[in-house]
Amino acid sequence: MNDLVAQLLPEATSRISDRLDNYLKEGVGVGKGEGTYKKMQTGSVNQLPPSQTAGVTIKPNGKRNGSDSPKTIFRQQKTNPAFPTPTSTFNLHDFHISPNCQAFILDRSGHLVAWNEVTEPKPSISVDGLQRVRAQALQQQKVIQLSTEYLLKHYGSLAAINSSQNLNFTASNSRYLLQVRPFENSSSLNWLIVAVVPETDFTEKVQANTRNTILLVLLALVLSICLLLSISLRIEQRLLRLISATEAIAGGDFDSTVSGSGVAELEALACAFKRMNSQLKASRQRLEEYSGDLKRQVAQTTKELKQAKIAAESANRAKSTFLANMSHELRTPLNAIIGFAHLLVNSKKTAPEQQSSLDIINRSGEHLLKLINDILSLSKIEAGQITLEETAVDLYSLLSDIERMFQLKTQSSGLQLVFELRKDVPQYVRTDESKLRQVLINLLGNAVKFTEAGRVKLTVKCLQSMAKKPLPKFFLQFSVKDTGPGIAPDEVSRLFKPFVQADAGRKSQTGTGLGLPISNSFVKLMGGEIKVKSSVGKGTVFSFYIKVSHATESEIYDRQPQKRVKGLASNQQIYRILVADDESANRLLLTQILKSAGFVVWFADNGIEAVKLWRKYKPDLIWMDLRMPVLDGFQAAQKIRALPDGSNTKIIALSANAFVKTQELALSNGFDDFVAKPFRETVIFEKMALHLGVRYIYQEESPRKSEQDEPVVQLTSESLSVLPRELIEKLYKAAACGDEQAVRLLIERIPLSQKQIALALTKLVDNMSLDIISDLSQKCISADCTSAKSQDSSQS
Repeated sequence: MNDLVAQLLPEATSRISDRLDNYLKEGVGVGKGEGTYKKMQTGSVNQLPPSQTAGVTIKPNGKRNGSDSPKTIFRQQKTNPAFPTPTSTFNLHDFHISPNCQAFILDRSGHLVAWNEVTEPKPSISVDGLQRVRAQALQQQKVIQLSTEYLLKHYGSLAAINSSQNLNFTASNSRYLLQVRPFENSSSLNWLIVAVVPETDFTEKVQANTRNTILLVLLALVLSICLLLSISLRIEQRLLRLISATEAIAGGDFDSTVSGSGVAELEALACAFKRMNSQLKASRQRLEEYSGDLKRQVAQTTKELKQAKIAAESANRAKSTFLANMSHELRTPLNAIIGFAHLLVNSKKTAPEQQSSLDIINRSGEHLLKLINDILSLSKIEAGQITLEETAVDLYSLLSDIERMFQLKTQSSGLQLVFELRKDVPQYVRTDESKLRQVLINLLGNAVKFTEAGRVKLTVKCLQSMAKKPLPKFFLQFSVKDTGPGIAPDEVSRLFKPFVQADAGRKSQTGTGLGLPISNSFVKLMGGEIKVKSSVGKGTVFSFYIKVSHATESEIYDRQPQKRVKGLASNQQIYRILVADDESANRLLLTQILKSAGFVVWFADNGIEAVKLWRKYKPDLIWMDLRMPVLDGFQAAQKIRALPDGSNTKIIALSANAFVKTQELALSNGFDDFVAKPFRETVIFEKMALHLGVRYIYQEESPRKSEQDEPVVQLTSESLSVLPRELIEKLYKAAACGDEQAVRLLIERIPLSQKQIALALTKLVDNMSLDIISDLSQKCISADCTSAKSQDSSQS
């Protein structure tokens, strides 16, 4: 309703302004403050008679009777020169939009120029009529005065009103809607046209209509109730007669009749009731029996489900606990093995002949760590904790690294390795590089492992055309095709189940059966799907697609080989480091790494000792193991944070538990960062540079010369034929059983004249490729290609 009035008021003031402007243009132009105006009529009065208030003058900062008043509103008698005679034809009554609408004109100084005054009562009017008219006139003057006061209060000065405005105000418990419009013409007149409407002019009609509506609704309700009562009474009477007749029939009184019905109908009705009653009783008995059986079955099933749920939850908790403990127990010694091996490799005191042994220790530790990470990845996938970590990736560089990784194995097996990259594949994309790398390595590794002859081909292409319009998100397809033995159709459906292998995998007795399930989960996480096509005896094609987006070269992380830290750069403070770990090997490893770089290091074997050393030395950074006796890492960190200046020390968590929950728990309990064991030496220095701003001096890596740097021949079954048959058979048995030590002892028995073959076999052992040695020696044995066999054939 207010919206309707807000539309009507501007229309009224606009019409007043237009009519007034036209009216004044018909008269003689008036200069500012002088001249004559065209005659106007403001209703029944254009100049207020002496008996009434002639106008309202508003003086924002004037004085009245010698007293200061910030806003004084008073009445004075004034003859307005704009309306010299009462015979003017301009009538403000023509612009009423409601019974009590007030329209008046003010000049900028607050003088009332014109208003639509109440008509003077006729002499013959009654006393009550006279009082009503006078009350109406007083109310009209009051509304004008209240409106003027509100405008002055709202704008501070009438001269500040420069545009048409819709306003509303409340006075004397009444709400008014007001429209003010500035009026200017060529005669330098600067007035304000004001139209005021009491809200009650419209709400009274609405309320009256509402009352009428309510009365009509009540009347309709009463009539409806009366009609319903009449209908229900008639229905009730018929039902009573029907019930009476039914009871009589049930009692054997077949003479009872229902009005409007014969005896035959009553008999049929009685028989129907009787049959219905019998059927209802039988149905109810059967329903009760069924209900009882169903309740017992539901109770039994619910009990079994509860027990199964409890067992499943218990098994899940036990599995999580086992994996966490297993991860911790395996990673803890691995941290020491890999860490000290790295220290010895980089030590100048290590003899050259020991370098190869240390490299073997490193590779073996890394291989064991990969197996542990695969099991943890599977558990994360099952728990739904695996996440996608997208970064900018140089796809060309990634594929080149993987190609070099498999080059040695394919060459040794006599396979052809082909990487085909279509022209429309962009070099820089955004995806999860780690997961994509692992999927490609798993698929290519399986293809190379189970392919005896032929080739392995990787094809990369875009599924959408990038020529016309580059898309923000697009799909890349990767296909790995081999010429291996193939996979039987009944085995394809079981390939992606954990710890399940195809027939070729079981015969090779290698692998864990986790590569394909993990790859499948990673591909789904990257927005794609992996598919398999295989033909027994011809080969297999694994293809998958992933969703990627474009990246730029500037986003690619600098992948230059990281140099080893030699020491601390000059012009730095002395950094104090505290190492807290209950495992003496890990504590010693980290202490040696830090001291070799020039840090001042203290170490503690439990949380209480760590808190004491912090109080004494105030270290800059603490490497805190989470699992320690007496006081664990969480409690020790909380105690240090609670001490004065405890928040100034950086605390980094160390843990062999690599689960995401452990990392989140550490970061939410006062730790600044988290590093999983086994850790890299470079990671330790990077974290300290990140949190302390440490600067390092790096040493240039000088390539080590060893026997492995000499040219190595490409091993084939034919190249092994120069070895004795007995030695080849022993090599096959040792390699097939995975006995690395036995293979190395057999390689040492190879004559110096076959040094290149020995080096090639050693390189395969170092790369943990015993399967290649097994395959080559088996081919040589089956083909009877040894030199001894050739001599026997020629003699015969």
